[in-house]
Amino acid sequence: MLKYRWNIFENFVLSNGFWLFCAIAVLPAFILPVSPLLILAGKWGGEHSPWVSCLYSVLALAINLGWTYWFARKPGKSLITWVLSKTKHKLPDEQPKNLFQWALILRLAPGVPFIFTNYILGVLKMPFRSYVFLSLPILSITSCGYVLIFAGVFGGEKVEQSAQRWAYALGGVGLVIAMTLLGRLILGRLNRAN
Repeated sequence: MLKYRWNIFENFVLSNGFWLFCAIAVLPAFILPVSPLLILAGKWGGEHSPWVSCLYSVLALAINLGWTYWFARKPGKSLITWVLSKTKHKLPDEQPKNLFQWALILRLAPGVPFIFTNYILGVLKMPFRSYVFLSLPILSITSCGYVLIFAGVFGGEKVEQSAQRWAYALGGVGLVIAMTLLGRLILGRLNRAN
C-alpha cells in the first residue's frame, strides 16, 4: 500500500517538476527524510538537466531552511520543543556559549536529520544570518552531490551517454565525500580545541 502510494507520488512529481521542488521545500518539515526527494530530483535532473535540478533543489532547501527556522523560533516553539523531547535529539538545558560552533557540529555530524537542526537552531534563536551563512553552503554541496549521483545513475534524455552518466555520478560522489571529509576534519579540530 505504501509502495503503491509512493509510486503515484513519484510519477506525479517526476512529470511535474514544480511540485517536486515544492515537496522538497515543504515535506521535510513534517519529519520526512529529504534524501528520497533528492533521489527524485536526481531522476528529474537526468531527464531535464542535472545542473538545473541542483539549482532548484538548493532553492527549495533554502526556502525550507527559512520557513522551518522561523516556525520553530516563533509560532511552533512549544510544539517543536515537545517533538524534540520525544526523540534522541535533545535541546541543551542552557543556550550554548558558541552557538555557531554548536550549529556547525549539528550540520556536519552524521545522523542528525537536517530538519531537526533547522528546528533546534530556530528554537535556540541562532541569529538568522549566521544560520543561513552556515547552513546553506553545507546543504547546497551535499544536496547537489546527491542530485548528481542519481542523475548519473538513472540517466535520462539529458544524460544518455555512458561517459556523461559516470561523470555526473562520480562528481556527485566526490562532492559528498569531500563534504564528509571536511566535516570530519572540522569536527576533529573542534574536539581537540575543546
